[in-house]
Amino acid sequence: MDRLIVKNFGPLKDVDIELNKINLFIGENGSGKSVLGKIVTIVKDFTHSDKIEILEKFRDYNIDFLTNETVIQLFEDESLLFKIENYEIFAFLLDKKKQKKEEENNKNLVVGNSKISDEMKDFFSKEENLESIKPILEELSKSYHTVEKQLNPIFEDLMKKLSTIDIEGFKQQYKAQYIPAERNLISLFNKYVTTFITADIPLPKFLLNFSSQYVRAREEIRELNLLNVKYKFESDQERIFYNDEEFLLLEKSSSGIQSALPLYLAVKYFAKKHKSIIIEEPEQNLFPKAQKETVEYIVEQMSDDNSLFMMTHSPYVLTALNNLILANDVKTQKGVEAIEGIVKKEQCVAFEDVSAYSLVDGKSISIIDKEDRLIGVNLIDSISDEVSDTFDKLLAKLD
Repeated sequence: MDRLIVKNFGPLKDVDIELNKINLFIGENGSGKSVLGKIVTIVKDFTHSDKIEILEKFRDYNIDFLTNETVIQLFEDESLLFKIENYEIFAFLLDKKKQKKEEENNKNLVVGNSKISDEMKDFFSKEENLESIKPILEELSKSYHTVEKQLNPIFEDLMKKLSTIDIEGFKQQYKAQYIPAERNLISLFNKYVTTFITADIPLPKFLLNFSSQYVRAREEIRELNLLNVKYKFESDQERIFYNDEEFLLLEKSSSGIQSALPLYLAVKYFAKKHKSIIIEEPEQNLFPKAQKETVEYIVEQMSDDNSLFMMTHSPYVLTALNNLILANDVKTQKGVEAIEGIVKKEQCVAFEDVSAYSLVDGKSISIIDKEDRLIGVNLIDSISDEVSDTFDKLLAKLD
């Protein structure tokens, strides 16, 4: 299992977390959930980036909190993958993998040459044989240089295209993708982005990136059911249908739909193209029932190749995920028929695939209850107890 350590980075003072298939982080406003989500995005993506680019990404995500005391470490199967310390990046495991690959290639080359040497030893040891093949070698050399000159421009052009290939291409298919809380602005943002740029309004790069990916997502998917409405991208408009005929443009629909639609669309699109998906506040602007449905939808889109990270304020998100864990236990013990009509089998979550943490005072506290095989039952109960306690005190004043 992967492990992430963050020390002295903005609001995060001492965070030590295990990265699982599904990861949940809950905390109050300002506890560092968003910062942690952005760090996860950067470190999960580092093997596809230059070291200098990684440092720039902290600025792109508006989390430029690096100091001399900052330490960020990522472990893969207990081996240190990379570390950021004193503004320096040390890619230990990445370098080892490259070195190992180079050694294997060199070894294969040596083995290949030795085989050729053994087979051709007698032939090349005779001078008359060398003389006989000399004209052939000269012709081959001329042909090689001619072909090389013809292929070089084609090859260089191909490499340029590969170096700039976007999300549709293979190069970036394993990158981490961040879905920001600001997604509720997308309906207006995309409409006026040219005006913003022309007016030289500074725009966060991560939001620009998400906006460009969202445009690709709607072009590919074009139609989607969500939260009792239907979305269609047609006639160059984003339409929300409340029945077969009546619709509103996305920017005129409810705040909940404006927040949920970019999330639903992006999750469906990114799940097929990225290994890690990081979602900030999946519950944003949604009624508790809609929060539950949204969590179920997100989990259903994940495949065995995906890892999911959710940063939330909402205990309803925890409860929804607990339901899916419990559904998996029921399915395992009683069979899939036992959950029919309650939870889709595609939404079931194995308890062993989940990590969950509460962020408090800059520290991470695991809220996994291994005995009950659930997430944060005590945390959910404490929030309910606090609300109930206030109610009881006020009610007592009326006696």
